[in-house]
Amino acid sequence: MKSHYWKWILITCLVVLLTACTNTDTSGANVSSDDTSPVKEKELTSAPFSGEAAQPYLTFQDLNGETVTLENKPERIIILNNELTELFYQVGGQAVGIATSAGVEIPEQAANVKQVGTISSVNMEEILKLKPDLVIGQPLFHKDLKSTFADSGIPFAILTVKSIEDIRNNAKLFGQIIGNEERAQIAIGNMDTKLNELTADLPANKPSYAIITLMANTASLQKSSSIALDIASLLQMNNIAEDIPSGNMPSSVPFSIEKLVELNPEHLFIVVHGSDEEGQRMIQSQLESNPAWKSLQAVKSGHLEILPPSMFVTSPGLQIWESVEYMKQLVFPSSAATQ
Repeated sequence: MKSHYWKWILITCLVVLLTACTNTDTSGANVSSDDTSPVKEKELTSAPFSGEAAQPYLTFQDLNGETVTLENKPERIIILNNELTELFYQVGGQAVGIATSAGVEIPEQAANVKQVGTISSVNMEEILKLKPDLVIGQPLFHKDLKSTFADSGIPFAILTVKSIEDIRNNAKLFGQIIGNEERAQIAIGNMDTKLNELTADLPANKPSYAIITLMANTASLQKSSSIALDIASLLQMNNIAEDIPSGNMPSSVPFSIEKLVELNPEHLFIVVHGSDEEGQRMIQSQLESNPAWKSLQAVKSGHLEILPPSMFVTSPGLQIWESVEYMKQLVFPSSAATQ
């Protein structure tokens, strides 16, 4: 009896031991056979890799070659360079603040946007109150603001538009910034189609011209880097100031009535930075008051024109073809009439 008793005890122990083993995983930890909780599965599969850094929304270089990094898509953009405000809105952008300047119209869509001063005198207090996540400035007036925006952790880009190619590049960049690249590309394509149509039938002759800039009681001849010059170049005209030595500004030549009479261009264009009243006053005091002015062939033949600032001083953006059409009508009226 005792042998049978111990035999049953031994069998019972073995059964208990085997049962325990079947409910133990290979690491020795007990798991439930029906433990399929979706929460635990999500925790295991969605845990991020600790060494993986988040990619910025957009990185680009501005006019000065500075790298501008946008960690997230900007939602509060301020445009200080009003040469670009029109273009920004044309591709679908919306600003929370803009700078203005005399004689430059504000886009209709931006009529109620907060104004933060003039392009030459912005109000930094008002700018910072708007809590921007991107500010776009102009090279002449805003380059010294770089450190202020850097200290405030605000991305800052210097951009400008001095040519039709600049319009293309900035439109593409704005499309990337606001997340609407397709709209920007379509708009650029439409602009280029119009420009090709306007320049397809230009006459063989290349008339000479000069563009006089009136600004802050000073006069100069445009030599390079202006939207008006780029339009004239597209129309295959010859700038008489191109070979004249520059003054303090590489893009312009100090005004000289004697030099103008010597080179005697066929067409004269005047662009005024400021109000119409200021422009008329400067024309009378600095140009028409000189007796030699009336001897110019452009004046005598009626080929003297004051160009609209909204079309030739501040870039009209993707509507630049309208500026090309305007100048073409002045210089090649018979060709423009066939359009």
